[in-house]
Amino acid sequence: MFKKSSKKKAAAATFSIGGMCQYCSVTTIVLGIITVVAVIAALVGVYKAHFLSAGLTFGTLNGSASLIALALTASLLKKLTKACPCQCALPSKK
Repeated sequence: MFKKSSKKKAAAATFSIGGMCQYCSVTTIVLGIITVVAVIAALVGVYKAHFLSAGLTFGTLNGSASLIALALTASLLKKLTKACPCQCALPSKK
């Protein structure tokens, strides 16, 4: 009844430089700036949580939470710097 097409199209869509990839690049830059601000805030939090009036302090709840926040934001920043969301920088595989 219905004929199936034997043509196979490429799964990945290609975008021009002025097209969709431009929006992905802008989004990545904005997210990168926000993440850098978050990393700086986490570093300030680590400093304030570990350097109290009594001197260098370890083992507090605030200190542990600030180290976790620093690790999460630093790993997110690392992922954002390595990834292109629309894969526009990578050559298409055939």
